[in-house]
Amino acid sequence: MNLRFLRPLYDTPGPWATVYLDDSLDTERGRSEVGLRWRALREALRRQGAAEPTVAAIEEAVRDTTPENGQHGLAVFANAGERSRETPGVRSGPELVHTETMAAPPPADSAEYGVLPHVAPLLAQRGQRINWLRVVVDRTGGTIESADSSSIDVSGSETFPIRKIAPGGWANPRFQREAEVTWQRNAKDVAEELTGLADTMGPEVIIVAGDVQARRLLVEQLPIRWQSKTVLTDAGSRAPGADPEALDDVTTQVVAQTAQQHADEVLDRLRSDHGEEAAIGIAPVVTAFNRGQVETLLLDPIGLAGTMLWLDPASGQLAGDQAELPDGGPSAQRVLAEDALIRAAATTDADLLMVTAAGTDGSPLELRDGVGAVLRYSDPATPHE
Repeated sequence: MNLRFLRPLYDTPGPWATVYLDDSLDTERGRSEVGLRWRALREALRRQGAAEPTVAAIEEAVRDTTPENGQHGLAVFANAGERSRETPGVRSGPELVHTETMAAPPPADSAEYGVLPHVAPLLAQRGQRINWLRVVVDRTGGTIESADSSSIDVSGSETFPIRKIAPGGWANPRFQREAEVTWQRNAKDVAEELTGLADTMGPEVIIVAGDVQARRLLVEQLPIRWQSKTVLTDAGSRAPGADPEALDDVTTQVVAQTAQQHADEVLDRLRSDHGEEAAIGIAPVVTAFNRGQVETLLLDPIGLAGTMLWLDPASGQLAGDQAELPDGGPSAQRVLAEDALIRAAATTDADLLMVTAAGTDGSPLELRDGVGAVLRYSDPATPHE
């Protein structure tokens, strides 16, 4: 799982208030029950020292969430830090940073107030979600869609001629060449927009649909680093009234296959690289993060439950003992290990794979302390166990 979407949370210092709320409306008294549950969480935040503006910001988010029938949940993260009022564009009070509807209710309603946002329950429910982009092209341009449901229409800069004329006639070869040049230029416009989005989002797969010739021209215009991520499909069209169901089905299948393939590759590397480019246990993983070595963090929330670490907010360094931090970590704060490790992964562009003792492929997975890592590199100073 790419954690880039969490970066705004970690770019803003705490303290943080985190709320997980079952806001299901599956009974006649659904709305009133949600209100009662929220009031209990509100009091819990106050008991933990959350400021009233922070509590009010979360209450507004809960109130403004559009209710839907069925079972689902809500995750809300609000920052309670104070910033200078004199600094233009900088927040001076609590700012609601992230609100997300959960596909199922959380295991339990909870309200926490601490140094870091408590994102693990949200990530555990998300599963092995991956970033993806989808582009549907024709000879005039393309429509680009992303995993966050955003959509961009790109109109090619060239409009004449678009169609090849029928064979025959003295001008036919010239018009065919001009049509192909026009398609190429339009494909280039779409490719440039797609490349910019891909460089920003870091998708693990790019699904290319639409006109056969336009697909080929688009992929040819992409940088090699993104060509290797493309999957072509005959499903999908930009024609008015086109049914998106077939393309949505293909997208779901491709994304699921990519996610499982990624998980299998990570587990294979952990097992085969054990002792080389892998780290098992809290201490080796902390050291690897401090050295910028972690490529993928493997985390078992049950195995890691209750473990604490020290976080130096200035350097981002982690330690099991405060004395191990630079200069003894005078401003270090004690935090839950799962929160600290997820923060470390998000801020160092490492991926996350949530696992259990059974692994994700059904094969037993032994992670001492409930944590492991696949490394970007290893050297003689790298601890592995």
